[in-house]
Amino acid sequence: MAQMSKEMGHPVSVAALCRADKGRTLPPWETVKAYVRCCGGSVPEAKRLWQRAARAALQGQTVKVPLPRTAPALPFVTEPAELLLAMRDLHLTAGKPTLRELGRRAAIPGTGVSYLPRTTIGGVLNGTRACSKEVLLHFIKACGITRESDVRQWVTAWERAYKREGAASRYTTAC
Repeated sequence: MAQMSKEMGHPVSVAALCRADKGRTLPPWETVKAYVRCCGGSVPEAKRLWQRAARAALQGQTVKVPLPRTAPALPFVTEPAELLLAMRDLHLTAGKPTLRELGRRAAIPGTGVSYLPRTTIGGVLNGTRACSKEVLLHFIKACGITRESDVRQWVTAWERAYKREGAASRYTTAC
């Protein structure tokens, strides 16, 4: 996205975009504008929301802005955050099994050793850890995805999200 913003004439660093994406502080308007343009959103609507948040920040208030709660369809996943949303949706669809249950489902038969430790999948699902391809494969299998074509869709989505130039390193170092 940083490269795209540069090509569009509104250069913003990867770190600035990552900070804006986290939503912990109010980013500068120029960062928001570049972000919105890269995503194809409405700049006037974004400016209205940004000004509302800026006014509230000056008054020491917090502003609740509704965020999308659904993941894009797997063929449209291009970012680690979108893959995370898709994984959370799959987890819900699978009946929201506990992390312990997911680990049990991904255990090596007869050993009790799991390919999906609770700390690992917990970190991935809460967004504090990047998802490796192996973890994704064990996770989707534990959630009931076994058909080859479905598994292929998940792997392809993972590759688009993490295999782009520097995507995984941006996720783990810049954010």
